[in-house]
Amino acid sequence: MSAGKQLLRVDVVSDIMCPWCWVGKRKLEEAMELSKGKYDFRVRWQPFLLRPEMPEEGFQKPPATPGNPRVGVHLKSAGQKVGIDFTGKCDVYPRTVLAHTLMEYAGEEEDGVRQNQLQEIIFRGYFTDGLAPNMENLLKMAEEAGLNVEAAKKFISDKGNQKKAFDRAIYWASQTVSGVPTFYMNGQKTFSGAQEKEAFLKMFDWAASKHANGTLFIPPAHI
Repeated sequence: MSAGKQLLRVDVVSDIMCPWCWVGKRKLEEAMELSKGKYDFRVRWQPFLLRPEMPEEGFQKPPATPGNPRVGVHLKSAGQKVGIDFTGKCDVYPRTVLAHTLMEYAGEEEDGVRQNQLQEIIFRGYFTDGLAPNMENLLKMAEEAGLNVEAAKKFISDKGNQKKAFDRAIYWASQTVSGVPTFYMNGQKTFSGAQEKEAFLKMFDWAASKHANGTLFIPPAHI
């Protein structure tokens, strides 16, 4: 932590298949850049499953048509405003447990310093490059993020670790998180959705003044 700066702990409850979670990430980072003179930030990602019943192979997407585009006008515009190209290239709605398991691995390694970067890479892979978050693609993403690929493969191949990631995602659904992204700051729930940077700036100051030493509580069974 930099001298004279307060540390803000930001936890984001998110699903890899949620496009607004990527938009929200970019808006969070815009606000962080504006606040870097006041605060240091530690961003952690918490798992959520928009479709917990999704089968292992996912669901095939219907072909894009003028009347039923894979990326709507509103989402396309929102993405462009924060430098995101939503393409709709991926042909499946994926099951995201394996990706969350990799994110959990990244959160444990090197005190989690590569987890936020990995999240960006996974979002870009799925929403822009059209890469489903399967084992092969996730390991390439892990390598790009600078993680140990063999250790990552061992971790995410473990059914016990996959179950822990799944159970942790279900835990967040039990904590009145019904929409993602949901942002916690210094352990306090703030808001959901890809809010504008002004909302983040306001909550940074609120969390820093009212909950300066707060941390996110997760029951031991879900850690």
